[in-house]
Formats: sequence, C-alpha cells, structure tokens
Amino acid sequence: MIRTLIVEDDIMHARSLTDIIHEHFKNIQILSVCTNVPDAAQQIQELKPELVFLDVELGPLTGFDLLAMLNRRDFEVIFTTAYQKYAVQAIKMSALDYIEKPIDVNQLREALSRYKTKASEKKVQNLLVNLQSSEQDQKIALFDQGSFLFVRIKDIIRLRSENAYTEVYYLENQLVNKALMSKSIAFYEEMLDGKGLFYRIHNQHLINITFIKRLVLDSGCAVIMDDVERSVVPVARSRRDRFLSYLRHNGLMI
Repeated sequence: MIRTLIVEDDIMHARSLTDIIHEHFKNIQILSVCTNVPDAAQQIQELKPELVFLDVELGPLTGFDLLAMLNRRDFEVIFTTAYQKYAVQAIKMSALDYIEKPIDVNQLREALSRYKTKASEKKVQNLLVNLQSSEQDQKIALFDQGSFLFVRIKDIIRLRSENAYTEVYYLENQLVNKALMSKSIAFYEEMLDGKGLFYRIHNQHLINITFIKRLVLDSGCAVIMDDVERSVVPVARSRRDRFLSYLRHNGLMI
C-alpha cells in the first residue's frame, strides 16, 4: 500500500480525488486530507506519507510554501492544480508530476504509473530554487542514464528531434554534452517558452539564439552555433522570414 496524504483546500476537489482513489486505486491508502498548509506540515511530520497530492494554491499560501518549510521531504509529490502556466512550467522543469483540475481518472492513472519513491528530495529542491531564480538561472531536469541531470537553461545550446525522442545539447565545463530524452521536441518548446531566447527554426530543431555564431543566407538558410563543434543547423524555408523578424525584434540584426 502507498501511504498517501491529500492537501487540498477545495472540499469538492478533495472529495472527488478521494472517491476516484477509493474506486480505482486499491493500492493507495489515504492517511489524511488537509485543507491548509500548517495542518499539512504537521500531518506530514507525524504520518510520514510516501506520496502527497498537493494543491498549488492553498488560501494565502501555496504548495510551494509547504515544501519550503519542511526540514525533510522524503516523499513523492503529485501536484493538483487548475492550469496556471507559471506553476506548471516550474513543476515540469523540476521533473515533478501534476494533474489538472477537474481531476480525470486517466490523468491520475498516468501520474501514478510514473510514481517513484526515489530522487524526490532533489527534484523538490530544484523546484524551490527555480521559483526563486531569474529565468536564465533556472534549471531543467533531464532524465539521463537512470538519474536526473539538472542543467541551467542558459547552458542549453540546442535541441534536436529524433523521432519520438529529443537530443538536448548543453554546455558543461566548456564542452558540449548530449542527453537523449523520451519526450517530443514540442514538449520542450512549450516548457522553454519565455525562458530565454529559444526559437524553433525547423520541425526538428529548437535553438538558443544566444549561441548563434553565424547566420548563413546563401543557398538556403542555416545557423552555425557557437560551440566547439560549430554545429550547422538548418532553418526551414517556411520559417525563414519569421525567424529573421524575430532576430531583428530582439536586437540581434538590423
């Protein structure tokens, strides 16, 4: 049995989640339902749950405030939230799960299928750091060879689609490293939206324009990246004019 706590200040949503769990997930034991942050902090310390369903907005405080005030976070977190882009982006970047309200049984089943009891502390710590950091200092969690690798957004050079996977190229100690992710490039495009200057120049390529070394306009269009490999990335013909306008708008071209 998975020892579970629900932290939710909306009685209807709490009841709905409780009913779905009782009906569809017999391996989950609900220890308590808390409606505010102080009670939740006390119950977590006393009951020691393995999994917490955590609402983002809890009256004057947030689920993030709850996590910040706990000395130990040896449990997994699944956030429950009405869609708010700032919160969902931070949660995604930290490799934490979330389900949107109203809660759907299939969404809940998918989140629980990804439930793991390890690495939670590191992911939560990354979330809290991201919430306090400037956009360029925020980190993104990449699952690489059995562990989570946290990379600063400003060190990501480019991303390349490889069928249903995405190759993420990032800078570390002046060297270019690569991690293969089992998410589509569209997933990362949405996640990185507004987090620096990332642009989708091709169906297969998303680049950080701060790493552009040279823009080649002869015989098509391509960018040469400012990395040790001087990577050449094509610009799709259908995206060329919009890309040039984007560069001018951001002061990189006249």
